[in-house]
Amino acid sequence: MRWRPTFLALWISAGLWGCSGPGEELPEPYRGLAVPQKRLASADARANGRGLYLRHCALCHGERADGHGMRRPPGARPADFTNPVWRRAVTPREVFFVIREGKRGTSMPAWYLSDEETWDLVAYLLSVASEGP
Repeated sequence: MRWRPTFLALWISAGLWGCSGPGEELPEPYRGLAVPQKRLASADARANGRGLYLRHCALCHGERADGHGMRRPPGARPADFTNPVWRRAVTPREVFFVIREGKRGTSMPAWYLSDEETWDLVAYLLSVASEGP
């Protein structure tokens, strides 16, 4: 029965390695980014974010934020922000990162918005799953 301690140690270390916190896979500048919780909860920020969304995102992601835009790439479906599963799977930092840097291997481009505009857009996107578009 000598293998049990070794097996147990490997199992524990694999478990701890796989349990990194949300956002830890982000590049360093984004990992420690301060999340403006008051702004994310602000109705004004969400309204401004909706305007930015309609201007920059709706063509691919759809006016209802459901991934059914007129310009969505063939064979690919942009994120459905109305899906509560999507909402539970992302953090505000991750959404900020994807808006700013785009998403490699997809048609999602990087957007050059100010920090305030980006957070307003994040506020809107995170609210869509719970409140609707």
